[in-house]
Amino acid sequence: MSSFLLTLPFIKQGAGAKSKKFIINYSFRRFFRIYPLYSLYLLLGLITSIALWKIVGLDKPLGYPFVLSLKGFFEHLLLIQGKGVTWTILVEFRYYFVLPILALTYSVILKNKLFPSVALTISLIILSQLIWPQSESKADGYRLGPYLPIFFMGALLAVIFHKWQERKMNENKKALIIVEIIGIFAAITLIFMIPSVSTYILEREIAYTHYHKHYIQFGFLWSVVVFSCTAGIGVLRKFFEISFLRYLGFISFSVYLLHVIVLKVFKRVGLEIPMQGWIMLVVTIVISHISWTLIEKPTSKIRWTKFSGKGH
Repeated sequence: MSSFLLTLPFIKQGAGAKSKKFIINYSFRRFFRIYPLYSLYLLLGLITSIALWKIVGLDKPLGYPFVLSLKGFFEHLLLIQGKGVTWTILVEFRYYFVLPILALTYSVILKNKLFPSVALTISLIILSQLIWPQSESKADGYRLGPYLPIFFMGALLAVIFHKWQERKMNENKKALIIVEIIGIFAAITLIFMIPSVSTYILEREIAYTHYHKHYIQFGFLWSVVVFSCTAGIGVLRKFFEISFLRYLGFISFSVYLLHVIVLKVFKRVGLEIPMQGWIMLVVTIVISHISWTLIEKPTSKIRWTKFSGKGH
């Protein structure tokens, strides 16, 4: 999703995407989308690791969201280490450095031509898998390489969507219906491949024990779903446009980071109450809303005025 959304402006801008103003604004927005909340999240881990265990009288460090040393704090900030759920930030932010190169290749060198872009993307996916093959290794969680196919698919999707709009395919009712049907089928397949769902239906476990470890399969299926949402007749799109789901999308980064703290606090306190899972979800949403309102929303509006221009 992020690769698709961030590549699309490069594709639409064409040759203009190589301007210094465009690249700097891209970098500026990416930094302030991630780092303010991420830095505070790590700072909380560092402070609680240093002081909290002494305050509550424990014999070893206790950190929220995790135990973090000063060295670990800076290694996380510099994208050297990823602990807990922060491994995804390490991976995604590293890709932010790759994305402009690939996007400019599509828009400037290949002129957004569909078949050369498809050929390049497939070649890059094959090459990345030869160098960094999919595996269940824990070390893969700290490397960008194994996850590149997902990002490449999202980038190619931006080119495909741009050509779809350019050729006014949204006026072809038959094409819209076909795209929608394929998207719904992909969504159903993804739901079935969730381990708990497939285990319940088949009454036995299947191979997808680690959902995110099968990059190519899930990357392709989610690409189909995203394309269907943007280019279909609107069935899937209407579902994802439900106000509450859109709201969860706004606060999703806070939810992703802060739910770990909520889970850890409940576990530490040892509460066993009815509907505990739902209560934890509500608490997570509440604190995530506060985080989004006080941190994410204000910092997302920060612009470097020297380079910002109309439409950027």
